[in-house]
Amino acid sequence: MEKCKADSLLKTTNTVRTEARETILRMILESDRPLSANELHSVVRDRGIDLATVYRALKLFTEKGLVRPVHTDGGLSFYEKSCEHNPPHPHFVCEGCGQIECLKPYGFDESALFMKMGRQKEVRSVELVLKGWCETCGN
Repeated sequence: MEKCKADSLLKTTNTVRTEARETILRMILESDRPLSANELHSVVRDRGIDLATVYRALKLFTEKGLVRPVHTDGGLSFYEKSCEHNPPHPHFVCEGCGQIECLKPYGFDESALFMKMGRQKEVRSVELVLKGWCETCGN
């Protein structure tokens, strides 16, 4: 299956394409883990993209359904692609170093349990973040 491309996703969601938006979205699509706004900014700032632009793009991408935020303690959010190549899944956050890792996605049967819990409610998303110590910090 061909990977999603930033320019075509922006076009199909009627999102105005700017070089900054396409660059930020491309980085998220190519990453194998969720990224924070600061991590994104550290890579794009040499292209003249400021932190405020990164935050505005992430807000817009979230509203358009292009990215999915993963919230951690302290209000820090990480962002990952929200496309057919990245179904909803749990994450592990190390309480020592703060690294975030994607865990194996739930199968349909397991995720259906969450939907049943929301009877007579509109469930729009489910977020599961496991916390503990990674291999490096746990030793």
